[in-house]
Amino acid sequence: MKQTVYVDVLLAINFFTNYFLMLSAGKILRTTISRTRICLAAVFGAAAALSIFLPQMNTVVSCLYKLAVSAVMVLIAYKWQSVKQFGRSMLVTCAVTFGFGGTMFALWLTVSPRGMYYRNGVIYFNISPEFIIAVTILCYTVITVAGRICLQLERLSKNYDATVSNGGRAVKLRLMCDTGNCLTEPFSGYPVIVVKRSSVSKILPEHFMDYAAADKSKPTAVAPKNFRVIPYSTVSGSGFMTAFRPDKIKITDKDSSYALEHCYIAISDGFDDEEYDGIVNPKIFD
Repeated sequence: MKQTVYVDVLLAINFFTNYFLMLSAGKILRTTISRTRICLAAVFGAAAALSIFLPQMNTVVSCLYKLAVSAVMVLIAYKWQSVKQFGRSMLVTCAVTFGFGGTMFALWLTVSPRGMYYRNGVIYFNISPEFIIAVTILCYTVITVAGRICLQLERLSKNYDATVSNGGRAVKLRLMCDTGNCLTEPFSGYPVIVVKRSSVSKILPEHFMDYAAADKSKPTAVAPKNFRVIPYSTVSGSGFMTAFRPDKIKITDKDSSYALEHCYIAISDGFDDEEYDGIVNPKIFD
């Protein structure tokens, strides 16, 4: 039985799926996403699907062709940074593509296996556009959620180096991720990093400690710049911590660097014996 392949359906389906696949891979990679570049990569991928009309390729040639197409799509979609980054982008893109293809194939087999055509590494389904759109959106959602979960787990396993600058002085800190630190400054909603007092004593605002211990009801008590009182609650009790907003915070790890413009540093004496200087919630990087 001959299978009719409609070029417009083939191109439309491949463009749509390639767009969301590259978008998903970009979010997992945490790279800068350009919708224009992703669209161009999707167009190239859709055009490459026309190989379904070429003479049958052997397995080796077909695999090399697919790898070459994937490599060009990665170069188009994501800005070149290094060979290492390109290799990582290729691995993630291939993993997302295989995951999507396996899911779509399984769903299609569950619904109806008739009308499927495979040639030269390209699968064509004689199905309605509504079905492929629904499957693509489903896979995109699953991939995005899975990527976020993996990202959170990765962040929890890391410690971060931070440079905090204030008043022309700077200190280096070692921060540990802790999802239990959900503190925010009450008025602005800015996140709070809890740091041991001894680690930031050199950059505290002028008169910070004096004001923290002073009677705030006295008119002579003048608050230092960006001084805040942060309420907290733990399993062992609740209370208040004094905090300030530094001029600049830069957090780095092996792969990324984050500049936090809206963040407060709260002072604590609760973990002076720990190897790290403070705790930060991984959501602060979102």
